[in-house]
This record gives sequence, C-alpha cells and structure tokens, in this order.
Amino acid sequence: MVSRENKVVGGFVVVAFVLAYGGFWVTDLPSEILLGVLLFVGVVAPMVVNNYLDSRKST
Repeated sequence: MVSRENKVVGGFVVVAFVLAYGGFWVTDLPSEILLGVLLFVGVVAPMVVNNYLDSRKST
C-alpha cells in the first residue's frame, strides 16, 4: 500500500520534472533557475505539504 507521503512526493516530483523539462525547451531561462525550480518543487514543496498535513491530522 502506498502511503499519503509517498503519493505527495511522487506527484511533486512528476510536476517538478515537467516544469524543468518544459522550461528548458519552452523558455529562455538560465539552467540555474530551472535547477532551482526542480529542487524547490521536487524537494521543498512536498516537505512543506506533508508537514502541514501531518500537523493538521494531529490536532
């Protein structure tokens, strides 16, 4: 069974790859910004969402 945390992380990772890959081909942004988008959406955002959902569940 897949946990809620894994679903959230997996969804954000897919979105991060789509944004980074799409940004590479569609926009003229530097690779450093696209790497930042990839890291933020794929790593930081799922942690924030999971922490919020955990804190909401415990109260």
